[in-house]
Amino acid sequence: MSDVSVIGLGAMGSAIAAALLNGGFEVTVWNRTAAKAAPLARLGARAATAPAAAVANSPLTIVCVDDYAATREVLDTAAVIAALGERAIVQFSTGTPDDAREGERWARRHGAEWLDGAILAYPREIGESALVFISGDAAPFERHRPVLSALTTELRYLGTAIGAAS
Repeated sequence: MSDVSVIGLGAMGSAIAAALLNGGFEVTVWNRTAAKAAPLARLGARAATAPAAAVANSPLTIVCVDDYAATREVLDTAAVIAALGERAIVQFSTGTPDDAREGERWARRHGAEWLDGAILAYPREIGESALVFISGDAAPFERHRPVLSALTTELRYLGTAIGAAS
């Protein structure tokens, strides 16, 4: 089992996965285009064959795809829902506070925890000076703070209002 999974390996998702690997975490990665996982696999990441496998392989899944619609497309499947259990999801995809609230409701319906996040940085700043906001329930934030702290020296928890980071 990995410490964290990253779904979405565009410029930002790849930077997130690389920072986590550099931080000494075991990382599972998945992307719709499987070839995007290869450079991270060479760095030590495990490449999952499907989103459900990525979710099942870690207690925390970070999602960094285009937007909430893409997140729903990837996560709202029977296989992912079956893998959720008591896992946590951190959503770094672009969205609104209403999207964050709907994501949290979806996760709760399926027994998972949802944190909403925003990254105010370029991918090259991940792992260093990126400004990262997280909002949502404090318990999963505190439990996963060591992993999330690998993304930045500026991790800011905005409180329990799930839409605050958006």
